[in-house]
Amino acid sequence: MATVLLTALACEEPKEIGLAPTTPLDVLYTDTLTISRTTLQLDSVRSNDQSLALVGRYTDPIFGQVQAQAFLQLQPTRTFAVVDSGTTNPTNPDRIILDSTKVRFPTNGVPSSPSWGVYHGDTTTSQELILSRLTDSLRTTANYDISSPGPAVAAVVARRTIRPRPTVFDTLAYSTPSRVDNALGRELLALANTDAARFTAFGTLVNPAAFRRLVPRDFVLTSNSSPQAAVLGLSPQEGAVIIYYHIRGEATGQAFLFPFVGKRFNQITTNRGGTPLASLRPGQSLAPTTTGRTYVQPGTGITTRLQFPGLSRLLATGRVAINRADLVITPTPTDNPTRRLPPLLALTELDGQNRLTRSATATGVPSLLFTVQRTGPLTRLPTGFTDPQIAVLDPRTNSYTFQVAGYLQSVASGLSPNNGLAILTPSNVLVNQTQGGLSDQSQAVLTDRVWRLVLEGRASVKLLLFYTKSN
Repeated sequence: MATVLLTALACEEPKEIGLAPTTPLDVLYTDTLTISRTTLQLDSVRSNDQSLALVGRYTDPIFGQVQAQAFLQLQPTRTFAVVDSGTTNPTNPDRIILDSTKVRFPTNGVPSSPSWGVYHGDTTTSQELILSRLTDSLRTTANYDISSPGPAVAAVVARRTIRPRPTVFDTLAYSTPSRVDNALGRELLALANTDAARFTAFGTLVNPAAFRRLVPRDFVLTSNSSPQAAVLGLSPQEGAVIIYYHIRGEATGQAFLFPFVGKRFNQITTNRGGTPLASLRPGQSLAPTTTGRTYVQPGTGITTRLQFPGLSRLLATGRVAINRADLVITPTPTDNPTRRLPPLLALTELDGQNRLTRSATATGVPSLLFTVQRTGPLTRLPTGFTDPQIAVLDPRTNSYTFQVAGYLQSVASGLSPNNGLAILTPSNVLVNQTQGGLSDQSQAVLTDRVWRLVLEGRASVKLLLFYTKSN
């Protein structure tokens, strides 16, 4: 045993305390790597099946006038069964008597709803909300964009002038829906006790095609408002058409809700005339202004591209291993409480044509965004991009911090291209979608909210980098 130990010691290089090793591996630090910023207008903005219906209009001195309307589809969330009292026998249709039809779209706060407190602009200004019936239905297989055309309007169903109170729960406002024509109610009442309004044990309609045949036309919610009003985020789950009915010969009335949780999308238009972004077009970019400003507003397709030329120069000096990398994004503080910063940020890779980078589509494998992950990525396979890193706004420092060591190391190793990252602003309600057996969380970071963010000067984006280097 002693001979083995002496042999092992003899094989080591002589060293003393305080002397550097022959291959230095000191941890180095820098916060001066160059980061370039550019404002981009993405060529498309996903608005398909978002968690909120956006409606209204407001004007921002930088981003211009923003107007939103929501295309919506009704769908029951439980089986519409009408039975004779005290039995399980389906009631004969000619005994089900319609009393009234109403529509509800609460614009006051509902604490259990994802719309709680979501607005952009001045909520002290009244708006007239208008629900209209369309000439056709939305396509359930379509992937709608903010600029997608919807079916034409056929007729107004309901109007109501409201003064929004998105952060106050008002029971009276929530429980007083607007009356609409009973023609809609009769159309929905015809669904009772049919496969078109019956659900399986897994919560899906037994016969969705039959439902669409019986309810062939969908809806659009618009606002007749001042340009200085607000864009409101309304919950499709809380909005509903309600039919009130009774069974002939029975005294007790009943009600059934059809919420707007079917196919939906938000159509968003802008007018940026006279603003710093007036010349920006889809697929184009703008260099920072003379003040070093770049911009982000997800719902209108505006984002800031971050590129790391300083990293390329560092990697050219030798073998570099990234130990820790904090990317700190500090926007200009908002000068108006009605123009709020996004609560969350995410980052995703861009290609050379200023488009969001996605994985290649293969049989059974969905096309996922190449978002900056919580760890890694270790591979470029779609399975490596299902857990995007989300940075939360720190109110103490007015900043968002990402841990990007995994991303930068994948660039250093040649796994990921150094094409730059786009800033995205996820909603505070992240809805995963399952595709091809993968839980696609990257889709949750794409949102059509009209939050806004301004980055000004070099200090607005800094990279705090710890690394080791060997020759």
